[in-house]
Amino acid sequence: MTSKILSPNTDQELSQILNQDPYRILVLIYSTAWCKNCKRLNAGLERLAETLSKVATFVHVDLDVLEEAPRVYKIENTPTFQFLRGPVLQSTINARQLPKKATPKESDDQLLVWIEDRVRSFAANWNRSYSKITDHLAFSPSVTEKEIVDGLTKVGFKTVIAMESKEDPTYLPKEADLWKAHGIGFTHYPIKNVDEIGLHDFDEMLQLIESQPGPILIHSDIGQTAAVFVFASVAKQHDRPGHEVATWAKELGFDFEGLGRLTTVISTWVDSKS
Repeated sequence: MTSKILSPNTDQELSQILNQDPYRILVLIYSTAWCKNCKRLNAGLERLAETLSKVATFVHVDLDVLEEAPRVYKIENTPTFQFLRGPVLQSTINARQLPKKATPKESDDQLLVWIEDRVRSFAANWNRSYSKITDHLAFSPSVTEKEIVDGLTKVGFKTVIAMESKEDPTYLPKEADLWKAHGIGFTHYPIKNVDEIGLHDFDEMLQLIESQPGPILIHSDIGQTAAVFVFASVAKQHDRPGHEVATWAKELGFDFEGLGRLTTVISTWVDSKS
């Protein structure tokens, strides 16, 4: 029987898989040929890959064969599992992080259940075109003309905020006209460099959100920048503590890991009195 788990032999092949579909849920399985715990999980993972094939792709990453991903994500223990949406990392789990069970089989079963629940949660919370966080706010990666015309104009959005700069390859020059032709408001709020986002940007975005009719869709190149502003704005509006924003986002399937200083900026802004 042909395996449902992809096994790239080069870093380039893995990169192609990660970038093939920006909306696809990917489960990366980091293991080695000599890892006994990994071998015990093989049959169960094959079963999950088959069961969840409509919503997710499972990918085997052999640490003895591939170098780039393990180095970038600092993978040191096996088995380790990563959940991605296209090339964007959402969360990472190592088998050792789960509560230890009485027997290896019980531990394996627990891990497999956790993986399945995680994938199904992603599938339920992440629409292919956009991710709805509240009834008023959603975010997405950059949208195409086809996505706008064929689907997004029919969802019920009243306002769209685009965050791509004009230098961004995903910038859509005639996007405003496409939305306005369907009676949907459009605002361009470009962010050129995520590393330069400051408190004033969050202030301005919240003012923009509160001044426009909803539901509102905010989009950016891979969706990360838009997600940051959506989660921060909702947290601010609902008086969530700043330090809880990243945890709350992760519970909904979006990992702020890797944002560096921006995580601190988010927390500071959410807790500010302005």
